[in-house]
Amino acid sequence: MLYSSRGGNSLQPVARSTDLKLNDSVILIVDDEPINTTVIESLLAPFYKTHTTDCGENVLHLCETLKPDLILLDVMLGTMSGLDVCKLLKTHSQYKDIPVIFITAIMDQDDQNRCWQAGAVDFVSKPVYGVTLLNRVKAHLTLKKQADLLKNLCEHDSLTGLNNRRFLQNTLDQNIRLAVRNDKALSVLMLDIDYFKQYNDSLGHQQGDECLKRVADEIKKSVNRPTDTTIRYGGEEFLCVLPDTDIQGAQFIAHKLLANIRELNIEHPHATSGVLSISIGSATFSGHEAIDTDELIRCADKALYQAKHQGRNRCVCILAEPSFSF
Repeated sequence: MLYSSRGGNSLQPVARSTDLKLNDSVILIVDDEPINTTVIESLLAPFYKTHTTDCGENVLHLCETLKPDLILLDVMLGTMSGLDVCKLLKTHSQYKDIPVIFITAIMDQDDQNRCWQAGAVDFVSKPVYGVTLLNRVKAHLTLKKQADLLKNLCEHDSLTGLNNRRFLQNTLDQNIRLAVRNDKALSVLMLDIDYFKQYNDSLGHQQGDECLKRVADEIKKSVNRPTDTTIRYGGEEFLCVLPDTDIQGAQFIAHKLLANIRELNIEHPHATSGVLSISIGSATFSGHEAIDTDELIRCADKALYQAKHQGRNRCVCILAEPSFSF
């Protein structure tokens, strides 16, 4: 297959966006013809991080390990066609937003429609012209990076940098489904800063914001497995989602958080000990049967209420079952 730059001097470097950092983008090239892969990679490698495979069956695994920002996919592959690969990607929530550009010699309108229906964002015809490929890749990477940036802004708390409640619903729902599928425990910790209103009233909201940031940073440091999720739930309340964590594990993390927050030695004029502390309620779901996300959070909230009622600066850990009664 022949490739062209449409003239010796027309293939120019892609202008880089310093804000979106397009040069950090990862591109996965899927083509079972080595010459095609070599030429496409030679065009893109000076500007992006490129990886290749000649097998459609490898794409899901590579998406998990490489986390590509864009996929260039040949329509005609071996045992698994590019159309089937694209359709499979769109069924996975973690991969469905990766833009797919088909590389194809097919120009028939019906075949083009099949590319769109499979979930492609664009296609580049063979023979591939270098400038056309670079410009289309740049355009779709820009759209992807802008979408990622907007999603990040929507799902993170601007003060603390933690995930926010908008992010919570999806991630907790996914974790519950995984817990049920794998028959693994799942724990949710709800944290509340003790006497935070009095802290704010005494020292001012600016100092209160600094306190929230320090507490959030310590939560992130203390709850640090890749699968864990830390969330600013609202005001001075935080939430930790801990997959594959039974009630003993939840107690261990809760006591670790209690100690680490106290060791920050944030002065609190209304605290009995003179330093800021937190209260924690933990609810552990066994994974044997499905449970509603709201119900699991209500269980953690009830445990938090018990911790505060018992004197604060402590944790209460309970088991949350689907039939849990209030």
